[in-house]
Amino acid sequence: MMNYFNIIFSNKSVLRNLQEEKFKNLKFNGKCIEFGANDILKKNFLKPNLEDCEIKYSNISSKNRSFVRIDLQKKIQTKIKFDNVIIFNVIEHLPNPDFALGNITSIIKNNGQIVGSIPFLFRIHGAPKDYSRLTKQNIKELLKKNNFSNIKIDELGTGPFLASISLLRSYLKYLPFIYQLLIFFAIVTDKFLNLIMNTNPKELYPIGYIFSAVKK
Repeated sequence: MMNYFNIIFSNKSVLRNLQEEKFKNLKFNGKCIEFGANDILKKNFLKPNLEDCEIKYSNISSKNRSFVRIDLQKKIQTKIKFDNVIIFNVIEHLPNPDFALGNITSIIKNNGQIVGSIPFLFRIHGAPKDYSRLTKQNIKELLKKNNFSNIKIDELGTGPFLASISLLRSYLKYLPFIYQLLIFFAIVTDKFLNLIMNTNPKELYPIGYIFSAVKK
């Protein structure tokens, strides 16, 4: 069950909170790599002390010498294979997501999995550039094209009100009490909409998506 208390009172973005809430319920073992990793390891989704995992981190902008240097927009030469690939908030910064997923396929073991997340109704954020916002259908087709099956994609958010407050966070965070009240109001209102609408409002107004798939 989603911990809405964290979303209301956290200093992190709504998207990041939603991603972390979903990710903490996932289990991993074997060789794992996280793309777009932070040099401060405890800030990554894969925590460095995670049991039953051999963890590698990758970020082409990192100064950490222990990071694996893999540019997803160039043909990968490494022969290392991973059981799990984690890729959160990276795909939107790549000019060719299809090529990147093809690269990822080449480093995942058979029956290994990819777990990722991308924003949708979210502000432009360069790192250094921001190229795209993919829909659920986009993600599914790209994964199928690159030899993935058992595809699962979930919308992140509650509906249009929370999505709106999330978009305004860059300004509202300087008014913390008002921001917290608005977040609470947004979640309650979206939940009410869910009761009276035929379609779950978060499906129409996702802040982002989290997905997983298995390599065939």
